[in-house]
Amino acid sequence: QPYAAPQAAPAPDAAVAEALGTWTITVQSARITTVVDASSSMSEPVEDTGRSRMDVTKESLQRALATFTEDDEIGLWEFSTRLDGDRDYRVLVPTGRLGDPSDGTVRRARLKTAFDGLRPVANGATGLYDTALAAYREANSSYVKGKFNALVILTDGVNQDRGSISRAGLISELERLADPERPVPLIVIAVGPDADLREARAIAAATGGSGQSVSDPAQIQAVMLKAIVAAGSRGGG
Repeated sequence: QPYAAPQAAPAPDAAVAEALGTWTITVQSARITTVVDASSSMSEPVEDTGRSRMDVTKESLQRALATFTEDDEIGLWEFSTRLDGDRDYRVLVPTGRLGDPSDGTVRRARLKTAFDGLRPVANGATGLYDTALAAYREANSSYVKGKFNALVILTDGVNQDRGSISRAGLISELERLADPERPVPLIVIAVGPDADLREARAIAAATGGSGQSVSDPAQIQAVMLKAIVAAGSRGGG
């Protein structure tokens, strides 16, 4: 089975509390774009839960969203292959302040609805490399001074788009784009047994970010918050 048995609590509460305990010290205001894998493998079941990887991922992301304030800026993309014409990705909610109006409602409410609406794409593969580059370009170009800027990518697989940029090409381009004066660390979270943690670390390192691994999507909230706090304490923002 791809995941260990579920824990008694839906998320490691002690780890979440630890991350939140240092939040106001290291990351006082954030601008974070979250990019979620919507390939068909996200429909695979999580052991003993009766739920899919995507279902558990969405719940974990909703809990993470609740930790941000109205002044924080959050956005959401999804990716698979050829979701929008030839593009492997789709922007669901542009990154912006949670308390601001967005498409007829406040952005927080729009994000909650968008998270709930995430679905695995039937027969969709993992277009990781082109998505990572496009999302990083956007996060880099829309950098906001005075905030902790970051890009978070969650994936349960490896790049399957044969027509995409190569891994070496991606890393080289990320290194070129990364600017110490305008830091945007990339945090790549490898979810489950099919994701490649070493690759996640190599891609993220090109931007001064980090690669993380979770065996169960329910751990995403704690791992994401801890990675953000760690990046913030290193001066990203």
